[in-house]
Formats: sequence, C-alpha cells, structure tokens
Amino acid sequence: MRKITIKRKSGAFLIIFSLLFVLFLSSVGSINVSALEPPRLYGDCNGDNNVDALDFVAFKQYIMEQNHAYDLYKDLNSDNTVDAVDFAILKQFLLGIVKSLPINSAPTQPGVLLVGRFDTGDPAGPKFGWSTSTIKANFKGTGISANLNSMGDNWFNVVIDGVVKSPVNVPSGSSGPVTLATDLTNGNHTIELVRRTEAWIGEVQFLGFNVTDGSLLAPPAPSNRRIEFIGDSITCGYGNEGTSQYQSFTNKNENAYLAYGATTARLLNADPITVCWSGKGLVQNYGGDLNDLMPAVYSRILPYNSTLTWDTSKWIPQVVVINLGTNDFSTGSIDKTTFAKAYTNFVTKIRGQYPDAHIYCAVGPMLSWDQLAKCKDAITSVVDQKNTSGDSKIHFIEFPVQVEANGYGEDWHPSVKTHELMANQLAATIKTDLGW
Repeated sequence: MRKITIKRKSGAFLIIFSLLFVLFLSSVGSINVSALEPPRLYGDCNGDNNVDALDFVAFKQYIMEQNHAYDLYKDLNSDNTVDAVDFAILKQFLLGIVKSLPINSAPTQPGVLLVGRFDTGDPAGPKFGWSTSTIKANFKGTGISANLNSMGDNWFNVVIDGVVKSPVNVPSGSSGPVTLATDLTNGNHTIELVRRTEAWIGEVQFLGFNVTDGSLLAPPAPSNRRIEFIGDSITCGYGNEGTSQYQSFTNKNENAYLAYGATTARLLNADPITVCWSGKGLVQNYGGDLNDLMPAVYSRILPYNSTLTWDTSKWIPQVVVINLGTNDFSTGSIDKTTFAKAYTNFVTKIRGQYPDAHIYCAVGPMLSWDQLAKCKDAITSVVDQKNTSGDSKIHFIEFPVQVEANGYGEDWHPSVKTHELMANQLAATIKTDLGW
C-alpha cells in the first residue's frame, strides 16, 4: 500500500478556512463525495482529500463509537490501533504543533503478518502447530512459493487475492519450496497460507516466501477484531471434507479453514486464534484417556512443547468461544458435578486472562440424547452461576444436533455444511451481543 504523508504549511489559516467551510455546508445541506482513487491522506476522515476541522469532528464521532473498525488513515502514530491518542495527534496537527502525519512512521519494510500462536525464537523462521495458523503477505510479482519444514503430513489452504486455491500438501520431512501461485499478472497481490491440519499431526517451520519477478511488500495490517476458539475435533474441522461417516480420518480431508470457528471469524472480519486438538476433554479425553487434557495443553505455543508458554498479553481477544465436553461425555459415565467443577476452573482461567472478553460456552453438534442433556446441564449451570455472580459477558450457545440431510464428515463428524450453519448462528449471536 502506498503511504501518503501530509505536511502542514499554515495551521491557523487552515483552521479558520475549515470552520468557515463548515458554516457554509450547514447553509446548503449535505454534499456526497465519491472518491475513486485511494490511497487517502492520513487524517482525512471524511474522504474529501483534505485534513481540516471537518475531519476533527468526524474523528471525534468515530472514537465515540463502540467496536469501530480499524482505519489505517486514522492510525496517526502507526501503532496498529486507533484511539484517543490518535485523536489528540490530529488536534495537534490542526493547531500546527505536529508538522506531518503520521508521526512515528518508519519506512515500511517487506514482511509477513502472523495470525496465531507462533514460536519466533529461531532466527531461521517461526514455528507453529495449531489449526488455522496463518501467514499473510503482500507482494508484487507473477508467482510465489514458500519454504516450509514440516514434521508431519500437513495441509494448507492457499488464498491469493482473496480467492481460495487448491490446497497444498507439505509431507513430513519436506523443507523445499512449495509452489503456491504461478502465472499471475505482474502487479500487486495478496497471499494467505492457512494451516488446515491440527496439532497432533506435527509442527511446521516457515522459512520464507520466494516471489517470482518481484518481491514482498509491507505486510497487511491485523484486524482489530479478535476471536479465540478453544475446542476438540469439532473445532479442528476433523474430516469435514469427507463424503461419508463411514470413512476413517484422513489428513487431506481435515480443513480448519472451513470449520465453524474460522468461518465465523471471516463473517465478522476478525482474526482467529484456534487452540484445538481432537479427542481432548476437560476431565477425560476420548476413551477415558487422562493424558494431556485440554487445560494442560491450552497454554502452549507449540502443541507438544510444554516449556514454551503463550503470552496472553500479546493478543487480547474480544471474544472467546469454548466448545469442550463432547469427549468427556462421549464414552463411559462421568459425573456432572466433576465436569462442572473442571469447566468452572477453565472458564475462570480464561476470564483471568481476558477480563473484558465475551466468553461463549458452547455445546454441540455431535452429542445427543442423555449425553447431550448431561453436558448441557453442567455447562449451563456454570454459565448461570457466573451470571449470578455478576459476570454478564459469559454466554451459553447450543449448536443443533447434526442431521443426515446436511451430510456427515469422516467418523461421524460435522460436514462442511454443518460447520457453515454453526458459523452463521455464532456470527449472528456475536453481532447482536457486540454490535459487530
């Protein structure tokens, strides 16, 4: 993106002229202006290609709105947020104290945007293992490939200029370049590389992009909307691209990009972090296994590394969705009180990390009958207790039991269609609750 910096010449003259112009507009009514040629000027809040008192008024209205979308041209101190500090900078610019916008603006450097939990300790490149971990970049050229070192048979979605292309496979032990796009028009493009496969399949190290006939550009800005998803195989998109419930799991048919979590995030223009692992539970894993329950692995940067802990202050979501309990109740008999206690402890941990987040406690869509009733009763009792204690931002949401008409994925898991319906339901709920 080309950055236009605006410098001031006469602060007093500009303010006087702008105030007279405001009076003029009030006498003749509103004027609609259509600007067809971005980029805009920094500080130009109303898109009229000027920075004046009108923008001061527009910026104030913007700041007063709840959950306003990030606007690069209002980020006047280049810190990837728009807040009262930027508003104060605009005021200083109009008064002639600040001479140019934005301030603290270093020359843009080529790079990538990492969305998810990444271990950046190795200078050779970041390592990652959780579903939907995403690497985004802007580039100019005719093609692009990626150097990836995979410890398992992983699959990735490739999104070029907003269009999802054929997935790519990165087998265990591979480290050579993986072709992502060729024969593009020689110009500016966007790339998103999204991990489809889940934690247990093995971590991957990103060693860089290679651009044909060009180079990387400055990375895209992150969204100011953030959602964290915590769950099991449902959240991972286990087997969702399978065609029959009688098929066994295959890596290729697991697509976290089309799971309800990632789909919800796209519907809301939010960045997701997904912490999910098939078979995991709070009290017991699938089949009664007690090793590495979700509370034990949740805090890890890399799924199999118990020493590297994620710093929750680095990325603070406005929404957290917890969909756990299916494995706890799917096999054997489990005491509801025991599960409710574990669930309470986990929700309390999440609330301690994110004091202001809306937390959605979900159930469904795989459990049914008595198992569903027990799990639902336990979770709703926790939500009710938290609400009674004064925490009104903890919610319960139930996804309807999956039905044959929408198809099944592998091993009776939700199909892509079922995930789509779940995402529509969840996104609509979040929109209502947060005004997104």
